[in-house]
Amino acid sequence: MKDYILDLNLIDLISEKHKALREKVNAISNERLNQTETHILAKLELHGRLSISEISRLINISRQGAQKYINDLLAEGYVETALVEGNSRDKHVVLTPQGNAACSRMLEIKQGIEQEIAGVIGEEQVKLLKKLLAEDWL
Repeated sequence: MKDYILDLNLIDLISEKHKALREKVNAISNERLNQTETHILAKLELHGRLSISEISRLINISRQGAQKYINDLLAEGYVETALVEGNSRDKHVVLTPQGNAACSRMLEIKQGIEQEIAGVIGEEQVKLLKKLLAEDWL
């Protein structure tokens, strides 16, 4: 264990663990995606279809920043745009089969990492941690 971890507050501890977990998922994954791109894919998997404005609000980046990442994902074939019925101006972003496959692979990786964690701290501790993090305390 890194010694500096012992002196961190709850917020920084969660942040450090989150960063380490995201890095581990990305290192195991063969996808050439950065953390923001994987975050966008996860939001699209959860919501199905979103406008660029909605994506920017959900992941807390500028609309221009979201547009840049969406353009990269479009170019790599992970997402595509779909017309919004009754609205010729806006378009929704949706996952392609390649995007869905990437999300499935990342879910498998996350499940494997969760099992590794359970092997270290125990299944009951993982269940408790998930329960605590899922509670409405923010």
